[in-house]
Amino acid sequence: MDSLKRVCVERAPHRLEEAHGELFTQGALGFLAELLAEFDDDVEKLLRRRLERRLHIKQGRWKPEFRNSSEDQDWKIEELPARLRNRKLDLGDVSPANTTNFVDCLYAKVQGIQVDFDDGHCPTWRNTVQGLYNVTRAVHARLPGAPADIQQCPVLMLRPRAFNMIEHHCMVNGKEVVGPLFDFAILMYHNAKLMASLDVGPYFYLSKVICALVQSNMILYKVLQIEGPNETQLWNKIFTWTEHRLGLRRGTIKACVLIENILAAYRMEDILYSLREHAIGLNCGIWDYSASIIAKFGDSPDFLIPDRNKYVNMGQPFLANYMRLLINVCHRRGALATGGMAAKLLPCGKGSNSLADEITESVKQAKSVEIDAGVDGFMVYDLRIVDAVNEMWQRKCPGDNQLSILPDVDRITAASLVKIPEGGVTIEGLNHNISVALLFIYHWFTGSGVFYLNGAVEDSATAEISRSQIWQWIRHRAAIEGKPDVLVTRSLVYTMLDGIISRAYKSWCTSIPDRKRLLSSKYVLLEIISAREYIEYITTYLNDSHKFRTLHNKNDGLESKL
Repeated sequence: MDSLKRVCVERAPHRLEEAHGELFTQGALGFLAELLAEFDDDVEKLLRRRLERRLHIKQGRWKPEFRNSSEDQDWKIEELPARLRNRKLDLGDVSPANTTNFVDCLYAKVQGIQVDFDDGHCPTWRNTVQGLYNVTRAVHARLPGAPADIQQCPVLMLRPRAFNMIEHHCMVNGKEVVGPLFDFAILMYHNAKLMASLDVGPYFYLSKVICALVQSNMILYKVLQIEGPNETQLWNKIFTWTEHRLGLRRGTIKACVLIENILAAYRMEDILYSLREHAIGLNCGIWDYSASIIAKFGDSPDFLIPDRNKYVNMGQPFLANYMRLLINVCHRRGALATGGMAAKLLPCGKGSNSLADEITESVKQAKSVEIDAGVDGFMVYDLRIVDAVNEMWQRKCPGDNQLSILPDVDRITAASLVKIPEGGVTIEGLNHNISVALLFIYHWFTGSGVFYLNGAVEDSATAEISRSQIWQWIRHRAAIEGKPDVLVTRSLVYTMLDGIISRAYKSWCTSIPDRKRLLSSKYVLLEIISAREYIEYITTYLNDSHKFRTLHNKNDGLESKL
């Protein structure tokens, strides 16, 4: 009971009182308090190391080099459970707070569902409570409209928030709780034992992991290395502690690590090794990875990334080598290597069949390249593409996975992972980036983590690369391709923003509240792209903003209006 006195949880959002009561029981809050008592200091050290790492990079003390202490050792991850040996197709960006879509996904003919509390999810208190409640009801066969047996559903791949996110509606020992431990604690307390008994989990995606910094200066390298475990080692400790606390067999919890950060790409082997008893494999994604290069090295014009739609794709050496290296590392160690998400959407309505076929074919062609490279799976967003992609997988890979494929990586150098593609900045690319970043902020303020634009789903990953490129192009006054006298400046972005907003006012953004929200989004975006120091995560910036927290606390009828 003493531990419960240290936990303060915001009251229930309107009409979610029942969900709130079922989730935040004395047992659940006690478990959360115990978890925080055990690991909160480690999280603080982890966040401090991120700041130190950033400082050392800015001081020019980093150079690209592979340094994996586990590389020469003979090891493999623990054998995967039967449900995890085939990971060919997942649905991505599935926010469990969107009840209708979540239920539909539970019937899909895929291997897994990325149950997303991170990229595809906007963490309003209402969304968080609803999402946690829907997952718990689905596992316990109490979610209306959902299958009565969770064993018949795709595997739920739970994706908690990354360590950069704070849950502002819960405090333990007078401190707001980091988002991933909040998500993890509530999900595990209510669902872990049942999922384990049914052999359907608990399984996780771990986002935005950064491994220990590799320094060119060996003295600095050693100093930083003795500070403590890296981020996957911390997750491994959390998993082991939780298994003991809940009476689960050691190694029951499994996780796939998203290699979304350029620094992590140089330590993939050690990342997998640190999590080997709980590992499923590693995942690669194009936009977070590209944005991380700007985040770490964007001050230098040598790392200026050109128009992403025109010049950045998985065929570029820095991305192709990253994927091949990830596949090689995973397959040598008995782990699965998965690719990113096909974000295309099929059109609706009469006369759209030919266009739908064209889009489906383009998705298959792009993902066929990844299959041929040796990936064991990837994600799609649109449920209507599933059958076509399943047919392609069956034709190209009738077995469970492609662990036998070992790409040749002998010629992959450390420098090749940061070899920036040649190409310029286009006015179309700038306009697209402004639109994606602006509309992401707008939809975030509405409480949605995804939106649709030009036949694709956009989430925080595409928002990250979009606003990062705008910031970088302004910072280096990049010239517009074909118009060398036109440079990307803040003034140019202002003008283009006003044009986008003006067109929105004439078409879809017609109500006064929507217009106010869009105007607020404009000013927030201007703050982000004008910042003297690069803002590392757009989601952190938005989640911590006064505008966002006040708006949703007021809408949800909560006590704290901030």
